[in-house]
Amino acid sequence: MCVISSVVIKDRKMKELKDRLNHLISKISPRLFFVIAYIHNRHRLPHFSHPKDLSEIWIKYVLEGNALKLYKLADKFLVREFVRERGHSDILPNLLGVWDKPITKTEFDKLPDSFALKMNYGAGMNIICQHKDTLTYQTVSSLLHKWFYNRKGYPCSENHYNLITRKVICEEYIGDSNQTSLTDYKFICINGEPFCVLVCFDRIDGEASYMPLTLDWKPLPNYNKNGCSYTIARPKNLDRMVRIASDLAKGIELVRIDLYDTGEHIYFGEMTLTPAGCIFHTWSQESLDEMGDYYWKTKATFVPQANF
Repeated sequence: MCVISSVVIKDRKMKELKDRLNHLISKISPRLFFVIAYIHNRHRLPHFSHPKDLSEIWIKYVLEGNALKLYKLADKFLVREFVRERGHSDILPNLLGVWDKPITKTEFDKLPDSFALKMNYGAGMNIICQHKDTLTYQTVSSLLHKWFYNRKGYPCSENHYNLITRKVICEEYIGDSNQTSLTDYKFICINGEPFCVLVCFDRIDGEASYMPLTLDWKPLPNYNKNGCSYTIARPKNLDRMVRIASDLAKGIELVRIDLYDTGEHIYFGEMTLTPAGCIFHTWSQESLDEMGDYYWKTKATFVPQANF
């Protein structure tokens, strides 16, 4: 037990050291930050001046400040209005509450038996509760205080999150109470249209399995960096999810749109302006090259929309 604890502490300290170093490099030179990250994952120098693969293209897009202009779309509270304006209010999970500070014990006690508490910025700051009697207010309060008052900020790869006024939102719990995780359909959208979908499933303790597929549900194992292939059942509402992703992505050069399909209903997840910090760790070079080719082929006919 002591050995395991010491390993965990060592891993945590190494991560904290890595994060501090990343922030320092990011402040000194955002371009250098991306060069180092790209080389680490692709084992070659990037070409940001004349980008070819999707990672290079997306990094250049961010370095030019485009994600900062769209930061409201990454706000999990404000984006709800955008989804309504695009004609898809029916896919928004019911909003049970929104707060400008960590919730009180009284507010926690008023929540239903199952719910989803989320910070409106960033990723990985969710409390998904299936049964309230398994969750204590002390746990919730501790996490929310940590997430609210952590002022370290985000590096250049995700610095649009620094513009978001922090809130905690509570939405209805999505899915069956017996499910351990809900399958996530992540649509990679390029020049205003979805190109493919990354299925995220079997989430356990922050880890998950991924499978890229075409929009008509043909597997793309060559798009997985590890070469793994999984058989994923076609979601009941795939065609409508593709249409929704197309509606939401219209006029946006680069974005990832996350949706859920319970079989009975489609739910909106979020819009991500910098997937995996633009590095695409789990994607193969072949996939990035093909998506980069698609970007340049469709760039001439893309019509950006100025205001969101």
